[in-house]
Amino acid sequence: MKKITAQVRVVAIDLSKQVFHVAGEDARGQVIYEDSCKTRESFAAFLKTLQSDQQVLMETGPGAQAWARELVSRQIDAKVLPAQLVAQHRSVAKNDRNDALAILRAGRDTAIHAVPIKSAERLALQALHRVRSRYVRNRTAVSNEMRGLLLEHGVALAKGESALESGLTRILETSKVPLPRRLRELIADLSAEWEQLGRRIERLTAELTASAHADPVARRLMTVPGIGPISAAAMVCKEPQPERYASARHFAASFGLVPDQHSTGGKTRLGGLSKRGDPYIRSLFIQGAQAVLRQVRQPAESAAENRLQRWLRHHGRKGAAVRLANRNLRIVWRLLREGTDYHAEVQA
Repeated sequence: MKKITAQVRVVAIDLSKQVFHVAGEDARGQVIYEDSCKTRESFAAFLKTLQSDQQVLMETGPGAQAWARELVSRQIDAKVLPAQLVAQHRSVAKNDRNDALAILRAGRDTAIHAVPIKSAERLALQALHRVRSRYVRNRTAVSNEMRGLLLEHGVALAKGESALESGLTRILETSKVPLPRRLRELIADLSAEWEQLGRRIERLTAELTASAHADPVARRLMTVPGIGPISAAAMVCKEPQPERYASARHFAASFGLVPDQHSTGGKTRLGGLSKRGDPYIRSLFIQGAQAVLRQVRQPAESAAENRLQRWLRHHGRKGAAVRLANRNLRIVWRLLREGTDYHAEVQA
C-alpha cells in the first residue's frame, strides 16, 4: 500500500472484513490520496503509519469501534460517523471508493455528529441488549406460531403468557383436547423452545439489571418513573453525550419521538413519528411509559397524574405513552447534564 503523505489532513476509511479502501484529503478539502488494503494485516500496518495530527473518519459498522479504539489509544483523532447519514453524501453508485469519498464529504458536514467510541465493556453490555432483544422477538414469534397452529384446529388460547402456559399444559398433558399426534408432538417441541427462550431472557435480564444497579448513572436514571433497569442500562451503553444537544427538546427529538415533518413553501405539514435515532431505546421508553399509564389512578392525586389523565383523554393510550416517553427523555437529558436524581418538581 502507498505510504500516506504529510499533506493528507483527513483520512476516510471504508471498512469491510478483508478489503479496506482509503481516501485522504488535504487542508483545502482536495482528495490527494487513494489506495486499498486487501488484508487485515496490511490495514493494521497502514494504521501504524498515521500521525497524531491526522484525522481518521469511518462509518458505523462491524469493526469500526475496535479500529477507532486502537487509533484513539495512539492519540489519533478518530471519528465514527452514522452510516445512514454518510449514505446521504454518496451521490453515485455504491462501491468501496465512492463510500470512502462519501465519508470525506460527511466529515465536512457540521450537522453530523460522530457516535461515541465505546469501551470493550460497554460494547459487551450492548451485545447483551441485542441478543436479549432477539430472544424476545423469537419467543413472541414462537408463541404466535403455536397459537395460530392450534387455532386452525379450533383451539383458541387467551391472551397473555400465563394463559398460554396453562393452555399448553392442558393440551399436552391431557387428552381432553383432540389433536393429531403429529401436531401434538410439534406443539411440544415449540413449547420447549418457547420455555428455553424464556429462561435465556430471564438470565440476560438479570445480568443487565445487576449492571444497571451497579452503575451510578443508571441508578440516577432509574429514579424517573417509567425508566427501569433495562432502559437505564441501554441508555448508559449508548453514551448519549448530552452536551452535544442544545436543549432537552433536541435530545428527545434525536430518538424519533416527535412528528415527522413534510413542509414546503412556508406551510408546515406534520405526520406520524419520525422514528429517527435508536429504535431499541425508543421502544423501551415507550414500553416504560405504557407501564406507568396502566397505574394511573382516578381521581388524580398529583400534578403528574393529572397531566397523564389529560393526555389519556385527549390522545388515547398510545399517544399518551409517546408523550410521556418524550418527556422522560427530556428529563434524562437534564439528569445526565447535571448529575442529579429525579425529583417530582423537575420540569423538562
